[in-house]
Amino acid sequence: MRFAVLLLIAGINLIACTAIVGERIRAGEIASAIPAFETLDKWTDLGPAPSPSVKRILSRVQLVRMAATEGLSVTGMPDNLCIERQQQPLATTILLKALEQAVGEMFPGQEVRLELLDFVRHALPTGILRFQRQGVVGGPTTLLDGPILWRGTLTTGEKRTVPIWAKARVLVSRNCWSSPVDLPAGSQPDPASLQLAQRWLNPFLTSTDCADPNRPFQVRRSFRAGQLLLSSDLTNVPAVRRGEPVQASLAMANATLSFPAVAETDGEEGQAIFIKHDGRRLRARVNTKGFVQIMPGGSH
Repeated sequence: MRFAVLLLIAGINLIACTAIVGERIRAGEIASAIPAFETLDKWTDLGPAPSPSVKRILSRVQLVRMAATEGLSVTGMPDNLCIERQQQPLATTILLKALEQAVGEMFPGQEVRLELLDFVRHALPTGILRFQRQGVVGGPTTLLDGPILWRGTLTTGEKRTVPIWAKARVLVSRNCWSSPVDLPAGSQPDPASLQLAQRWLNPFLTSTDCADPNRPFQVRRSFRAGQLLLSSDLTNVPAVRRGEPVQASLAMANATLSFPAVAETDGEEGQAIFIKHDGRRLRARVNTKGFVQIMPGGSH
């Protein structure tokens, strides 16, 4: 029985099939195989087409019923007709257009360079291409200006989705800072000494966010002169450091009490830290460098 099934499948695959473009079988599409349908308007709907990648064999009984419904002669009707959905490889222009649309939606108003390097080559049905942010495949080894693998979908008229992929280089213009001299790990460069330059970077890597020199920072690792300073390699310099003296203030009903204290933890502006005053541990929020505000119920 299994052998007979295999022979049947092999026989179907060898049959030349008539290509159907859309979701419905149109008279004009099968007229070349069955002349009886030539008398109908070519857009006449004869029923649903098979799903993409599926071959359907219409028997003589089905063809006769189809012709009789349209009032056609059933004389000379063939024993069967194989039909399948038309499929073809993706055109480069169509794929590029879909990628450009996706990039334009993700990075509106930004200058982008897009280079298509490779893509899915097998035949596909007609449909709408869609690439989204979550389809980008990458990792820590991806180069700052290297290509990406982008997985997308092709949606047919029946709302079926077919996976597709493209390998592309997507680069966005960024203004990034660098130091004219080597920077050892842990150093704090002077913002006035940094140099600004335009760079083309992979925007899908969070590490490509350029440093903001308007806020003091330290470098987590060593940098060579001219190397880009990226936000992932930097750490903000705390406005208050552990062990440093701070001026604390406490808002009261009709006045503000101010007194000296010592920071017990590091903190940036707006962050909560612990300070110590007269042996008491208090919770405070950092205002600016060296100044904190006691938080309600801040005694510990």
